[in-house]
Amino acid sequence: MATVLYVDDEQMIGVAIARWLGRRGHTVHLAPTIADAQALLATHEPDVLLIDVWLGSESGFELMSWIEDTRPELAERVTFVTGELAEDTRDARVWRTLGRPVLQKPFDFAQLEQQTE
Repeated sequence: MATVLYVDDEQMIGVAIARWLGRRGHTVHLAPTIADAQALLATHEPDVLLIDVWLGSESGFELMSWIEDTRPELAERVTFVTGELAEDTRDARVWRTLGRPVLQKPFDFAQLEQQTE
């Protein structure tokens, strides 16, 4: 089973995801801020990193940049999570050019499970 880092400032969503993935045998670490995620990454090496794009006053892109600079081996494990994307918009094409998978909130748990395989 996978070890997952879920970074999201919406703690209720994080708890629900951790509970759901935990029931399927995954180990889940939650981080509501970039600093919390960085502290966890100092001592853990997750198989999957699910990073919300908007973290209050911070951005998941800031965390991604830090990962690319300090832990580049983890960059390919990142999936972004956002509620700000409509599949049929020009923005969707821009997101795809980032080269990382994107889960659109609200997502169903089957989509989430695919990211942990």
